[in-house]
Amino acid sequence: MVRAIQFIDLTDMRRMRIAGSFHLRAREQAGLFEMHYLCPCGCGHEGRLLIGNGHKPGGKRASWKWNGSKTEPTLLPSVHHQGHWHGWLTDGYWETV
Repeated sequence: MVRAIQFIDLTDMRRMRIAGSFHLRAREQAGLFEMHYLCPCGCGHEGRLLIGNGHKPGGKRASWKWNGSKTEPTLLPSVHHQGHWHGWLTDGYWETV
């Protein structure tokens, strides 16, 4: 398991390169966020997810339901970082399937 550490500043997250770290950027629509994250496998690749605080956003783009926690985030469904990692973010930890 890898701890999910929130970075307030996206530039700091990219500079530090800590596997599983993330940054949240609010979208214009209330309750929607972009979650930038560094792949939990340690490869250094950055991913981006559309997440909804307490709901799974609709539309054509893949999205995840978020529990709203910045210290112990949980996303549903699982996250598949193509070619690198697949697993769950639960209670602030990335866990490989």
